[in-house]
Amino acid sequence: MATGSKSSRGSRKGTELDKRLIALAMLAATAASASPHAGLRERPASLPSAAAPVDTDPPISYSARKGDNLYNLALHYMHRPSDYLAVQKLNRVRDPRRIPIGTNLLIPRALLRSDPLQGRVIAFRGAATIDGQPAVLGAAVNEGGRIRTGQNAFLSISLADGSTVTLPSQTNVRVERLRRFRLTNEMERLFNIDDGRTQTQVTPRTNGRDRFEMRTPISVAAVRGTDFRVAVLDGGKAATTEVLGGHVGLAGGGGETMLDPGVGARVTPDGTTGPVRLLPPPEIADPTRIQSEPELAFRIVPLDKAARYRVQIAKDAGFLDIAEETMAAQAQASLPPVPDGDYFVRVTGVDANEIEGLPRVMGFERHLNSIRATVELLGGRRYLFKWQDLGEGVHQYRFVITRAAAADNPVIDEPGLTARSFVATDLPPGDYVWRVQTSGVSNGKSYSNWSTQQTLTVAGEANPAKKRAQSPAS
Repeated sequence: MATGSKSSRGSRKGTELDKRLIALAMLAATAASASPHAGLRERPASLPSAAAPVDTDPPISYSARKGDNLYNLALHYMHRPSDYLAVQKLNRVRDPRRIPIGTNLLIPRALLRSDPLQGRVIAFRGAATIDGQPAVLGAAVNEGGRIRTGQNAFLSISLADGSTVTLPSQTNVRVERLRRFRLTNEMERLFNIDDGRTQTQVTPRTNGRDRFEMRTPISVAAVRGTDFRVAVLDGGKAATTEVLGGHVGLAGGGGETMLDPGVGARVTPDGTTGPVRLLPPPEIADPTRIQSEPELAFRIVPLDKAARYRVQIAKDAGFLDIAEETMAAQAQASLPPVPDGDYFVRVTGVDANEIEGLPRVMGFERHLNSIRATVELLGGRRYLFKWQDLGEGVHQYRFVITRAAAADNPVIDEPGLTARSFVATDLPPGDYVWRVQTSGVSNGKSYSNWSTQQTLTVAGEANPAKKRAQSPAS
């Protein structure tokens, strides 16, 4: 399959890539017999060579039943009664009135009647559009539709069979085909990814003939009942495919291969990198820590061969309703704030080829309860400690100041404060450390958080005859 020329990279129809779609169908059909422990495998022996002539669109295979003949099939299931002639010629049927039961007929898809299918928007966030119109929950997604997500926007759609397609931010996808053929009841779901990424969970069907493809400018991923990702990189000059479950037949870069679970590949016009094993799921340090600061922060245990890390936040473990996403070059990720509640975080490592690894998904609790504190000198050896907290509900505060050399022996430890300030008078000269704790109750749970520990140096000489006093600020 030649994809190196400029003209072939710029089109999807009439190219060598399109001519190999029937080979992809054959690849996907071998998935049921593939060993789950096969790992990395070369192109199956059953795959036709690059020079083998194939149809531009794989025909539908139909096994004749009792009472079938080409006339009846054309009358009930094809666009025109005369379409039987094309089927007769393709299958070399001598008598169109008589077809033995069980005869396998290949019927071009363009001849068959089909019913349109619809997808539905089940979750979205930010600037997401369908055919140029802002997305709304429950909005229909039809064949020929154009779906776009802007920066920090996300959208998930559910198809008629329960399969889901999630589009993260800055993705541009066209629904090429979305239909069901009346003759065989099989579905055809083809998507063109012009830019960005998709993650797809395909619901397995018992008929074994459904067609599900994710196409990029230089590759096609054909699947049957699987969980996989496809991304377009470098303005369409490269594409990656990663398989999380099931099997994917991948064509592009001049060849075809079967991707097993846990492997991926990068396709360019010059060839394919892979299959390669996906990076393992990264570990998250302190996964049970309550996210109480204004920004979400996750510390990732560094992963060997990971160039970057993708971190996503969602309300559901399936990540159909994505709230935030970021790419972190270091093993420390910060994300914008989200409302209080229970969430899931998903972290993946991305290698030097931009192939994204296996995910780590963990639940966490978000409860904004942040506190910032400062101190002012009022004069006359009087210090005003004051703070501001973020979070809902009624809070109480605890002010603690200790000698720097004796942090376990507080000079002042004042709990149960309701004011957001405290005045300390006549602190003896020396170095101190101090901080403030905020505490509150929300939904029957108690939450507390400390401000950052700060230092304070009190200059001068202490007057032992003068008693130190402290009182809440008015």
